[in-house]
Amino acid sequence: MASDLMQLGISGLRTSQKQLDVTSHNISNVHTPGYSRQVVDQKAADAQWSGGNYYGSGAYIDSVNRAYDQFAARELTLSTTQLEESNVRQQHMMMLDDFTSKSAVNTVSSMNDFYNSVRSLSDHPNDLGSRQTVLESANQAANSFNNSYETLTNIRRDVNEQLDVTLERVNALGQELAAINTSLQELPDGDKNHDLLDKQRGLINELAKYTKVTVLADKGSLADKVIIGSGDTLVSGVESSQLKMVSGDPDLEDKQIAIVNGNQAKAIKSDHIGGGLGAMLSIRDDVIDKSLDEMGRMAIGFSKQINDLQQSGTDLTGAMGSALFTDVNSPTLLKERVLKPLGSQTDIEVKIDDVNALKAGDYKLTTSFDGTDYSFRLFDPAGNEMKQADGSAYIAATDTLPLEVNVDGLTLAMNTVMGTPPATGQSETVIIQPMRRGAANIGVEMNDPRGLAGHRQTNIVEANPNNTGTAQLSQTSQQTPDALAGTYQIDIINSADLVAGNTGNSGTATLEAISGAAAENAVGNYTITVNTANKLSMNDSSGNAVKLIDDTGAEVTELDYPLTTTGNTLTMVASDGSQVSVATLSDGAVADDEFTLAITTSDKLTVRNTQTNALMDLKDGAGNTVQALAYPLTNANKEITFASQTAPTLSLSDDANVGDNFSVTLGRSSAVGGNTNFLAMQQIQHEKTMNEGKSSVIDLFEGLATDIGMQKSNADKTAEVNQLDFDAASERVSNISGVNLDEEAANLMKFQQSYMASSRIMSVAKETFDTLMRAV
Repeated sequence: MASDLMQLGISGLRTSQKQLDVTSHNISNVHTPGYSRQVVDQKAADAQWSGGNYYGSGAYIDSVNRAYDQFAARELTLSTTQLEESNVRQQHMMMLDDFTSKSAVNTVSSMNDFYNSVRSLSDHPNDLGSRQTVLESANQAANSFNNSYETLTNIRRDVNEQLDVTLERVNALGQELAAINTSLQELPDGDKNHDLLDKQRGLINELAKYTKVTVLADKGSLADKVIIGSGDTLVSGVESSQLKMVSGDPDLEDKQIAIVNGNQAKAIKSDHIGGGLGAMLSIRDDVIDKSLDEMGRMAIGFSKQINDLQQSGTDLTGAMGSALFTDVNSPTLLKERVLKPLGSQTDIEVKIDDVNALKAGDYKLTTSFDGTDYSFRLFDPAGNEMKQADGSAYIAATDTLPLEVNVDGLTLAMNTVMGTPPATGQSETVIIQPMRRGAANIGVEMNDPRGLAGHRQTNIVEANPNNTGTAQLSQTSQQTPDALAGTYQIDIINSADLVAGNTGNSGTATLEAISGAAAENAVGNYTITVNTANKLSMNDSSGNAVKLIDDTGAEVTELDYPLTTTGNTLTMVASDGSQVSVATLSDGAVADDEFTLAITTSDKLTVRNTQTNALMDLKDGAGNTVQALAYPLTNANKEITFASQTAPTLSLSDDANVGDNFSVTLGRSSAVGGNTNFLAMQQIQHEKTMNEGKSSVIDLFEGLATDIGMQKSNADKTAEVNQLDFDAASERVSNISGVNLDEEAANLMKFQQSYMASSRIMSVAKETFDTLMRAV
């Protein structure tokens, strides 16, 4: 009996000891991150048959489990990824918001200072001191653009360095997880090593800060597979892959995350990588690069418009103006905008033509050669393949180069692609970055203040915005004679053409058509007859009498001849009831003389001096002086020549419609104290010359600042929401797996009492045994 009692006491002592051990372990790890509370599963030992009854044989520890819920843990992992992604994005958006409120706003301020200095100069255009101030303001504006570019590139460089550091930690975590997988497989009952499993979950949660993590249990093995992003395996069993940053192709600065398998590095999709890595890639590619493009677009729009005005005017010495800022289409910059693979023989130049049509972002051009033809696929900054209206390729296939293509205010000059000729089946992709380095490349080229071109001879050549046609009016020369100085309107009209016929008559009278008669509503062929009663009548081609107007203004069908109207004018009533003077008929007609009058209409071009409202004399194709030219223009270059000049002044393409008009202002070739160019430069400050007429240059910055501000605000809100989700998930895990000190303290006292009671059982067993031995 004493022996049974002793065994019962020992079993109680042992189970109480284990309970105390686990409770103490829980208390020791109350502040250990990722620790899961452990719980002892204690059970009664099997009863033994004795003397017709079953007697208990004590207790034993069946297992030690951890308080763990895989769904709560998975939720915590996901919320960790989302929180870290939003926090990293928030941190970088704060930095970029600071950039727009300090560095970039200084650029705008320096541009406004430049405009203000030009405004002051326009009041005193010959003052060298004011001119020097403009040059200094131009230098300040260019330096501000340069500094903004440098600030953004430094932020971009920091992001890349942070990516490198983060990948080092991700690789270390992958190796640690692989080592844990090894231990779990090697250790006996590794799945019961709760502390090791907690460490594994802690590493997974840390990894979740950097990227989206999916853990897949491997059947028949304790080594879990760890997948990151959208499906790339970081840890498989006891093997861990490595991640590293690799240079982009062809854009070497577009570094991408790659997973290393053996000797090969395969770029992984970064769109859904999530976590801190995803946030940094998104900030770099979608925000910083866009900011660089927008600052570049501002610099190009600002400098090109000023340069264009400079080169269209005359400076203080009377010479044609030269560029104030760096030429955006210099030979170096034309080629710099194209990024091609290493060793490529491609020669493509990108020219800036129209700043109003420029778009921020990268274009991608893929070229393939089938042995005969080059075929092209052009992708816009949004990544969409560009097509013609009929759905065909934007750039048609061709068997010859060079080739020029216009797109979004750019001209792509493809001189050589992939070699001359490329190999059959060869293909290549290049990246076109028209705006990326615009803010870095701007500089001031002028150092002599006399070079500022204040006077501009021709300051306006433009189409009426209400025109329905697509014809383009342009100058044929930068300089025109001072004799033509003035403002003009070019009109496309449909007017009547009148041709009189006088052949075969016996008399000496002559019918003369009135040039310029507004007879558009009297189109037709007419016969004018003088009868024996000296009466004149007019009939249309069907023989119907046409009403005429006599000298009293009355409508009649016959007039006395010789005519008694003023100037012997023949006035008819048109089909719309209007009265039109169409011809004059002199004396000398005899009975039965007949005259013909043909009235037709055609499109014509006229030039009217808007100051005098007089039509200008022009030269037709034969050199004759006329006041209306047949339209479309019949000369080879579609040119308009004033009668007083030998060289053409303007050129108007086809496709204008009747009613379209164009305005032209021709200034003097030289003017002391001229400031028209300076006035035009001031207008660039507010004119909507960018973004398809929707924005000024400064508006582009306002749009960038607003966009970054909104993204920062969204990042703040997202971080706040994700923090709440993370806190909720953490609390859920803590409620399930966390250590409650009050509960553990109670357990400690409970199991201590159990331990002491079991010890007392053993003492009683010993005393009973001693009593028995003494009785013997």
